Amino acid sequence: MDLIDDRGRVRTGIFKQPVGTVNYRDFNLKTPMGEKAGKLRRWFGFNQFQFMSIISPDIIAGCAIVDTRLAVVAFLYLYNPKTRAFKNYQFKAPGFGGFHKTSLSPDNGAWLFRSGANEIHMAINPQTGLRELTVRLKDGTAIDMDYSEQNFSPMRICTPADLTGFAFTQKVAGVRCRGEIRSSLGNFDLETVNACATLDWTAGYLRRCCFWNWSCFSGVLDDGRVIGLNGACGVNETSYTENCFWVDGSLNKVDTLIFDYDPANLHDTWHVTSGDGKVDLKFTPEGCQAEKNNFLIMASNFSQMFGRYNGTLTTTDGEVITICDQYGFTEEHYAKW
Repeated sequence: MDLIDDRGRVRTGIFKQPVGTVNYRDFNLKTPMGEKAGKLRRWFGFNQFQFMSIISPDIIAGCAIVDTRLAVVAFLYLYNPKTRAFKNYQFKAPGFGGFHKTSLSPDNGAWLFRSGANEIHMAINPQTGLRELTVRLKDGTAIDMDYSEQNFSPMRICTPADLTGFAFTQKVAGVRCRGEIRSSLGNFDLETVNACATLDWTAGYLRRCCFWNWSCFSGVLDDGRVIGLNGACGVNETSYTENCFWVDGSLNKVDTLIFDYDPANLHDTWHVTSGDGKVDLKFTPEGCQAEKNNFLIMASNFSQMFGRYNGTLTTTDGEVITICDQYGFTEEHYAKW
């Protein structure tokens, strides 16, 4: 099933089955006045980004490729929770000229960003079905990570965006990964350090100007079960929400999330709760990946905090799970696409 039907309408809702292609070229895009959108608007208005992370008590890595048509932005950061050492890389390139490629399928194809001797690759391996992250940087930093989504239920959701657009996102958190990281912060075998992965794959005709908060963590409980959380406020909330958490790959849907924090001091404690009471978490930041880009007609003000979660999650069956020092992220993000 493709996201756009044969009449040019977008399918909205939460999907239990994979979405074949975000076939935006078939979308009957209109202007706010109901007129057919021109070719420039159809091309310029479509945006994509993919974020993957690796989380463990020994090493945290966050990596993204963002295609805004005019420009492509990529970043990688590494954080060692035990030494508090932090390494940050940011790259920018024109949206033309062969510096990148993306795929319109959340479960197939490859994304690539290349800048000189620095390369980031995100892909689904067609032979193994594994989702992969490969990084090679000029200074010798290297990542080889993969994970399987077998027996896992990703959050797949599409919502209307403004009057004429749509936003599709596919999220994963709470899945074990394998591979290795080699960097100046140390060399890490991901299975040995009990690492887990997350995924945020997003594409669509997004709101022209938007703001959101985001919350995510991934890890292993004391009893050996794998836990992961994904939630947001300010995006993907038109009739549906993406908010959920997973226990051993089983998805537990939750209500709207409330982010209580000090915008003037993002390094202070955040309190993340849900309207149905299933999420009650305190987040203590330990560091931040921040970036500001202003391309005049496009802009981004992005702060992604990494740190520790403590509190409780309540499953659909009523089990109360204690979260103790699980590493993850919060985010404050303004974007003008």
